[in-house]
Amino acid sequence: MPTPNKNTTDDYKLEYRPKYQTYRYLMQNRINEVLLVSSTYDSFILEEDARLSDQIFEEFHNLNLRTLPHIFRATSVNRALELLKERKFDLVITMRRLGEINPLLFADQIKAIQDIPVVLLLKNSSELQYLPAKALETSNIDHTFVWNGNPTVFVAIIKLLEDHLNVDADIITGDTRVIIVVEDSIRFYSLYLPVLYSEIMMQTQRLISEGANDYISLLQMRSRPKILLARNYEEAWEMYQKYEDHLLGMITDIRFPRNGKLEEDAGFDLVHKIRKQAPTLPIMFQSSEEKNRAESEKLQGFFANKTDHSLIQELRTFLLNYTGFGCFTFRMPDDSIVGTADNLLELRDQLSLIPLESFVYHAQNDHFSGWLAARGEFAVARQLKPRKVSEFENKEDLRQLIISSVDDILHERMGIIIDFDRQNYHPHSRFIRLRPGSLGGKGRGLAFLLFLRSSYNAGFRKEFPDVDIQIPRTVVIGTDQFDQFMRENDLYDFVTTDHDDIEINERFLQGQLPRELWDDLRFIYSDQIKPLAVRSSNIFEDSLFQPFAGVFSTYMLPNSHPDLDVRITQLISAIKLVYASTYIKLARSYAETLGISLGESSMAVVIQEVVGQEHGERYYPNFSGTAASYNYYPLGKHLQPEDRIAFAALGLGKTVVDGGLSRRFSPKRPKVNIFASIEDEIGSSQSSFFAVRLSQEEHINLDQGEYSFLESCSLQDAIEDKTLGEVADTYDPQGGRLTSGFWDEKAGAPVITFNRQLKYATFPLAAIINRVLQLGEQAMGCPVEVEFAGDFSPEKGEMSTFRLLQLRPFLEHEETMMIEDLDLPDEKLFVFSSVVSGYRSISDIQDIVYAKPEDFDLTQTVEMVDEINALNRTLVEGSSPYILIGPGRWGTCERHLGIPVVWSDINGARVIMEVDLENFQVNHSQGSHFFHNISSAGIPYFYIKHNSATDFLDWDWLESLDLISEGRYFRHVRTKKPLTVIANGKKRSGKIIKPK
Repeated sequence: MPTPNKNTTDDYKLEYRPKYQTYRYLMQNRINEVLLVSSTYDSFILEEDARLSDQIFEEFHNLNLRTLPHIFRATSVNRALELLKERKFDLVITMRRLGEINPLLFADQIKAIQDIPVVLLLKNSSELQYLPAKALETSNIDHTFVWNGNPTVFVAIIKLLEDHLNVDADIITGDTRVIIVVEDSIRFYSLYLPVLYSEIMMQTQRLISEGANDYISLLQMRSRPKILLARNYEEAWEMYQKYEDHLLGMITDIRFPRNGKLEEDAGFDLVHKIRKQAPTLPIMFQSSEEKNRAESEKLQGFFANKTDHSLIQELRTFLLNYTGFGCFTFRMPDDSIVGTADNLLELRDQLSLIPLESFVYHAQNDHFSGWLAARGEFAVARQLKPRKVSEFENKEDLRQLIISSVDDILHERMGIIIDFDRQNYHPHSRFIRLRPGSLGGKGRGLAFLLFLRSSYNAGFRKEFPDVDIQIPRTVVIGTDQFDQFMRENDLYDFVTTDHDDIEINERFLQGQLPRELWDDLRFIYSDQIKPLAVRSSNIFEDSLFQPFAGVFSTYMLPNSHPDLDVRITQLISAIKLVYASTYIKLARSYAETLGISLGESSMAVVIQEVVGQEHGERYYPNFSGTAASYNYYPLGKHLQPEDRIAFAALGLGKTVVDGGLSRRFSPKRPKVNIFASIEDEIGSSQSSFFAVRLSQEEHINLDQGEYSFLESCSLQDAIEDKTLGEVADTYDPQGGRLTSGFWDEKAGAPVITFNRQLKYATFPLAAIINRVLQLGEQAMGCPVEVEFAGDFSPEKGEMSTFRLLQLRPFLEHEETMMIEDLDLPDEKLFVFSSVVSGYRSISDIQDIVYAKPEDFDLTQTVEMVDEINALNRTLVEGSSPYILIGPGRWGTCERHLGIPVVWSDINGARVIMEVDLENFQVNHSQGSHFFHNISSAGIPYFYIKHNSATDFLDWDWLESLDLISEGRYFRHVRTKKPLTVIANGKKRSGKIIKPK
């Protein structure tokens, strides 16, 4: 594995999706206020006969345009002039019959008041005979159009003027493209421009719907090509010279004025001149004389006959086949077809497959840049346009350049949330929103990870070229579906009454989800058989001070049954059970601790491919874990809080987040040895792991819940799967040493250390984690925690994978005011700890519940849960906060590491303490969801290490307190006056002061 490039800081500069951000700044100048001046009769005809307002609204709506102009009306010149003096307008449209004044003179009066465009609208072409062309040309009328009862002419007028207002700024800002229309006939461009705009709008909508969400689609409509109208040779040539580097194409008449005189072949002369500079520019000739077809084709132009009924279809053909709006058709020089591509993904595939001769043909004719420009990929199109085939001695190098450019676009597109649409769905889409509403907390975190990954793509690829860093393929069902499910199944009333967890799950499973959701899920997952994680994404999850990490449900589904209907039924059941987890006992008790109501909550559901590989009947990743950007419990003298902390394990991340044994290390300084001896390292090593069981069972077992398809595996299983070689070392009991890697159990026992990755950098695990934490902290503005998983490359030359599963803020609850941290002698302290989480003071606790050290039995930790649960319930009902003390890890999933409570078992505790016993010592909690929730809820967490030189707990004083109750495993005692708790995790100082 190459050493990561250290000098890559510049590659990680954050710019929020620059291309899509650019769309915001396009089309800044709009026609919003329009004054329509006409006689009373014309006004009546426009409104009553033509239903002008309704039809304009309908046209704008059909074209997906969101800037509908406001039309004011005046039925006399005097009233129009009054309005012009009273308010600002963007455009005046005047009709010919104004009674007392000529429209040309009226235009002069308008311009004297406001310098705005004036358009003369004629009801039909017969009115042209009353307006001499020379007079129009020299007047203050900016454009003249013929209405002919077609409401789309109003769209054309407004869009033509807006394009003229915005073209220069939009080219500078967004590199937008231009289509020049050369036509002097008022009658014809009045017919032609509305059709052209409609086609441009519809084709642009079709292209942007290939993969985007509604918001980006609306913004991207602003990047459509601008249409500029030239009415004579001089205007056309001036426009060409000004916009030649941004032209998408040209549509030109053949006969139009040149030097003030109508010239029969002006269009041919213009194109002859252009062809010397732009031999591949798509050009459409349109003429009413068929004899002009031959010359048009000689100039490599597309010809359309103005008098032909198929003119509109010819226009559509030109846009689709010549300007890049249609599919890319790969041809050989003899015009034979060798492939087609409807979208970028297909283009990428075809570029690798087509004959080199076909590729060179298209490259020579600049077809690739034009096709990409039509799709709004202006930056890449601009980079490719000046590259000449002659520059490349080896034409395959040019092919690879274009493939790489398309790959860059696809990577960027993977960095956006796609709204699901069957017509435009592609299985490579990275993040799909299946239903509207909020993404929920977890969904937002994943969306932000997707954004970070996309934004820092160049940096990741440069620093870690052999690792594919991404989020798993994700589908999110928005919160609107949850609200609909609750309403339609009458569940809101049900959850307000008291029910146990089994009753809640059963009732939710009886609920019905819409058939459309079943069908959409069947469509998406019809050919996918990788295991799926169905995860909660409540709106409260992963927020700053109420993270709810691990409180709601996650169901791992094998997704391996041969019957698709069974797989989809399992998936639907898992979605319902995730919904149900909003109201189970654990969620309710945690919400009570935070003082919030679950009635305010709403649930989205995240469906993700499980990271990993298949090993017989098991499926799991090579590694998974969590990492935090700030370490509140630094390890020894050599590591600082800023050196970060990470936990890695073989198999699914449940081992880490549920408080099991895992490899702890500093991502900044992974080679630092945190163990005092080999025995310590072995004792802290993972002894089991979780995998998805690839079962053929049809139903989720409600008794087993989230564990229905999870399997706890031994290291012997990993030996059989041959997955320990990269993550474990071999312990030789004879020599008392560890050797790198594990390949043969005859040589010794496996010890999972991840030393090959951390000490020898066979895979840049620590470097990737460190970089992700740095970027996450920078982007969120506070410490962060990430969850991750991945696989090492199975074959040489293949990419290893690192998947980002979650990002959440990790900011301890802080008090604005603290009691002064007094310097007191030890005899006045009940507890002192240098390993403490939290930053607050508490002075109203008198009750202490602790596990009796003399009766602690590691084999009875599960039985201890019921006793502490009963004690907790009594104290909560009596509104008595308490300090909880026990050996090992609270809330662990492994019973031999501590007492496996869940939050509802101890939700009355205001301070939690882990203590070592002489015969039982375990590293404290830190990477688990349990620990994260406690820290974020503002509950101080103390750890007392056995035989510490500085830290202690006064057991004798504790046992002298008044006994309230005593069970088999726990004692409940009470002080006569409140204790004082001072926790300062940043200064590594935690004290509990005895009452005076």
